[in-house]
Amino acid sequence: MQNQGAKLNNFSVSVLICTRNRADVILRAIDSIEESTVRVKEIVVSDDSTNDQTKELLSGRAIKYVEGPRRGLSANRNNALRYCEGNFILFIDDDAVLGKSFLEEIRSVFERCSPKTLPKTIVTGVEENFGRIVAPNDQDFLGFQQKPYNSDEGLNTIVINSTVFPASLFSEISFDERLIYGCDEVDLTTRAVARGYNIKLCRKAINQHYPAPSNRDYYLPYANASRMYVTAKRYFATENSLIKGLVFVVLASLHHIGSNLKKQGPRGFMTALATLKLSWQYWCSFLLEQRRDHA
Repeated sequence: MQNQGAKLNNFSVSVLICTRNRADVILRAIDSIEESTVRVKEIVVSDDSTNDQTKELLSGRAIKYVEGPRRGLSANRNNALRYCEGNFILFIDDDAVLGKSFLEEIRSVFERCSPKTLPKTIVTGVEENFGRIVAPNDQDFLGFQQKPYNSDEGLNTIVINSTVFPASLFSEISFDERLIYGCDEVDLTTRAVARGYNIKLCRKAINQHYPAPSNRDYYLPYANASRMYVTAKRYFATENSLIKGLVFVVLASLHHIGSNLKKQGPRGFMTALATLKLSWQYWCSFLLEQRRDHA
């Protein structure tokens, strides 16, 4: 990203939509972007669908349509990033709606940054989810995002549907493609903060989210494995705390087993073991990658 002054002469935003089998809702998202009070540079749709409905629906629209890798949401996000040209990046889900003044509010926050801090600033807004305002919460020790921030506390997390990133961030780090679904944005932002990025909250910047039921069954088995892997990765690799990481592994495993037993009875034990096995596979793959990178 080029050096920018306090006044953004080039607030060039690429809006990236990662989709999978949701031709019934994606046009609402695209139409909302076209109604924004701040014109975007481009809309990029990366499509992981298992059919051609979305591709056919978007034919002729003024967007960049690309085939997704079909390896999960993180890989799809990285795929979309390869095709964008803006100096700022906004991801919105295919079942989300961009608020008309959202980008205007976000731009005003960037314009209040100094030229020195601007390139390392991420701005998150909030989302309205069926009438409920969702703002960023920090992870508790077990990795659940349910810990409210103090007013003077720095943010580690975001609302992914309502966050604008400097494009330069993605030349440093990318989404972890082991993650099929869940906590991909937490992993990204905790690593970004460790690299000196600052996350600012703008409560006036509001997008709407109407979670579609399709794909939920496909993604559900991965959510807890992602949380456990991402949190362990944060403690062990990002924070370099061996003791914290080891304590987390023990407590999180016991908590997950107990929670599943309570919900499902004896069958829950096997479900929990499958989740733990998947998170362990993620972790082993990460360690192997780190070993190769440092060889």
